[in-house]
Amino acid sequence: MSQSLAQDLAQGLSQLGVNRIFGVPGGGPNLDMIAAARDLGIEFVLTHHETAACIMAASYGKLTGRLGVAIVTRGPGLTNALNGVAQAQLDRFPLLLISDTVSRESSSHVAHQRLDQVATTVPITKWSGVLGSSNSVHTVTAAGELAMAAPQGSVHLTFDSTQKGDSPPAVGVAVQSSTTDLADVAKIIGDAQRPLIILGLDAVEATTTLRSLLGDNSTPVMVTYQAKGIVPEDWDSYCGFFTGVPAERDLLRQADLIIGVGLDSVEPMPGPWPFEATTILVHSHEIETNYFGNPQLLVVDYATALPVLFDQLVAKWDQPFTRPCLKNALLELATQSTLSPQDVVALTNSEFPDAIATVDAGAHMLVTMPVWTAKRPNEVLISNGLATMGFSLPAAIGAAFANPDRKLICFVGDGGLGMSLAELEVISRHNLDVTVVVFNDATLTLIQLKQTEAQRDSRSVGYALSDFAAIGTAMGLKTFTASSTDELQKALSAVSGVPSLIDARVDAADFRDIIKTARGTDA
Repeated sequence: MSQSLAQDLAQGLSQLGVNRIFGVPGGGPNLDMIAAARDLGIEFVLTHHETAACIMAASYGKLTGRLGVAIVTRGPGLTNALNGVAQAQLDRFPLLLISDTVSRESSSHVAHQRLDQVATTVPITKWSGVLGSSNSVHTVTAAGELAMAAPQGSVHLTFDSTQKGDSPPAVGVAVQSSTTDLADVAKIIGDAQRPLIILGLDAVEATTTLRSLLGDNSTPVMVTYQAKGIVPEDWDSYCGFFTGVPAERDLLRQADLIIGVGLDSVEPMPGPWPFEATTILVHSHEIETNYFGNPQLLVVDYATALPVLFDQLVAKWDQPFTRPCLKNALLELATQSTLSPQDVVALTNSEFPDAIATVDAGAHMLVTMPVWTAKRPNEVLISNGLATMGFSLPAAIGAAFANPDRKLICFVGDGGLGMSLAELEVISRHNLDVTVVVFNDATLTLIQLKQTEAQRDSRSVGYALSDFAAIGTAMGLKTFTASSTDELQKALSAVSGVPSLIDARVDAADFRDIIKTARGTDA
């Protein structure tokens, strides 16, 4: 029975255009699934951890436009995957997770690894259900379509051939519900004196339209982390990031109209919305808006509506808007280090200007995101909605499979690399052109800088210094240790086209000024 259901699963995945699956099998039905998929030309990539498999799959899906698929086993396989499922859900990456389970037929006498896996995943997915013997191909295709539908996210199927299974999830066009209409918004835009635009993750699909409409416009434009690359960073009107931190507020307070295009409330840091300007959110689907105070929401087709709206967009700022360039401000910070975090990013970007970069959570992201230049959207992947450590390395692997002809740079801190270290072997085994650049300061630096006087204890945020180059060598990578700009430059000149790791020894003290500059606060 399980082989027949596995064949239906593979057929459904094939119909969805899936060509690669990531995962950690646990035997039994998992191996049936993988074998059936392979018979239809769907490759399987073996990973070391289930969360890593999910992040690889979701990142692969994000960059290919296909559905990302991961397969895990029951019990600990499913629970190990949960952080990866949550990452895809909150970062809006497309993921279908398939797990086997203790079957209904045997559940009355098998307690080992018996969990309610559907109930476990419901809170962190768009839908979770049982794939059983009834209408199974359609259930798979419907689940995949739901994961791909805006906003993209996670869907889970638990595989049980001893029951009929759940009805396929409903996949229809969401009802578009606006709090205003196109004509009203166009008039508001036309009347504004100091409009400002914030581009969010959903606006990536409208990149061509936005570049055409805004290229000759003097209206200031900000982007979220996941919208990086939608507009060129050398435009005069480009004003850097909107992440919700104090450093950005002066510019936003100067505006009398804030227009969010594709802006998702999952993107900025939690905090108040202290701006009095009229706020309009233009989006392709209905979204949660409470973060932005009391905005007006316009749900539209971007290609049709944006030309109408931005035809009215004429900035009439009575004085030029000003915001210091964060990239230059970071590069100009004084340091006594022979290798600063800014050096690491700038030199790597100079050596590989066309590379795709992945960025982990941690202090290093606050220098990497502004200093690294992206020419197009989705050339920098970061976990923004979940902000999880351990993202960057598996994301780089997924991105490398999606772009076999591109160089991949994985920026990661020592803490995040420790969480995903075993996946270095995947880079080596598949000979991926990934260079892992680890900011090695033996500290959870961002957390250390948040410590109050009463909390100060280095033992709670500090590690022993790890020799990541030695570990990478043991995993089969070409490795280097760099403690100066000269050593880093030498390493970068030798890593093109090969699986590699650079252990960049930086000083945690440098991050204090970086964080103060990037966020406008000490932490």
